[in-house]
Amino acid sequence: MRYALLVIGLAVAATIATYVRYESLDPCDWMDQDMARQSGLPLLVVRTRIRAEFLLEGITEPSASDCLSRWWEIRAEGLNEDS
Repeated sequence: MRYALLVIGLAVAATIATYVRYESLDPCDWMDQDMARQSGLPLLVVRTRIRAEFLLEGITEPSASDCLSRWWEIRAEGLNEDS
């Protein structure tokens, strides 16, 4: 029972922390904001560029899972560049 409460507490804390950082729970917004911070470009330019990349892959309406997997790829590339 304690472990279940601990897991639920951690999930709630992670959700709150994510919302505080990105002001959204949508992975597409996370990706847009992180890319804008990294590149220094305006958010609208970054958002348009990302949507164009999705269109080139044949994805007209990216789902949350599409954005989440792309977000992790971007984060992994950033970690590889830093090391």
